Amino acid sequence: MKTIAKKIVAIRDKWHTKRHPFFQEFGRGKLPLRAMGLYMAQHYRFVEIVLPAFGHLLARAPDDVRRSLIENLAEEAGLQAIPREGHVPHDHMDDIFRFCRAAGFKDSVVRNLERTPAWWARTLYYMTVLRDEPIGVALAMQSTQEGQQVALNVEVTLPAFAKHYGYPKGSPEIAFFEEHAAADAEHSTRQIDLAAKYLPTPELQARACQVAEEVCRLRWESISDLYRSEVLKQSPILPKAA
Repeated sequence: MKTIAKKIVAIRDKWHTKRHPFFQEFGRGKLPLRAMGLYMAQHYRFVEIVLPAFGHLLARAPDDVRRSLIENLAEEAGLQAIPREGHVPHDHMDDIFRFCRAAGFKDSVVRNLERTPAWWARTLYYMTVLRDEPIGVALAMQSTQEGQQVALNVEVTLPAFAKHYGYPKGSPEIAFFEEHAAADAEHSTRQIDLAAKYLPTPELQARACQVAEEVCRLRWESISDLYRSEVLKQSPILPKAA
């Protein structure tokens, strides 16, 4: 692995949300399933903006990056399976809604859920990077986000579902988590390899590290929003009524 790729992975691992108290408590079976349902509902509101924003990067990407993006989108939409034995196509949006229903959320609630401030910030930051930043910087950012899903699901959520929440491996309700434990290994590997290719200068590499740090912190803070509301039961600080 090239030096810049190692630096990006190190930033990802520094802020890895598998170590966030929200997921650590879920991993021990200490949170209600509703808490993970809320996380997935917020993830849906994130993805519904971010996935179309891939078009910004697609429109200006060189051929190898364009092909990788198209493959990624096709896998997300359930048009093709990841290139691993035994995998079949999954519409990831369908998987999100299936889990949210199991966690007690109606589809209409998921579609209209109010984003928290940190989830809004993360969503808009991600979209802006896809639109405005150099190709290698945008790919580095993507790799830090999709790359976290692998260990998060393999080490935390999937064992917890089986041990504490009654959803063993193969349960349709947790298809999203199983699919992303594998799919995002494929996605993030493509992204970091291509990022290294398109970060040829020290200036671009420095910018990629800065953006990676910022987006990883925003991901962490988005989980902190859920932790404060669902675990600590803290109410938001709002202005007094006039």
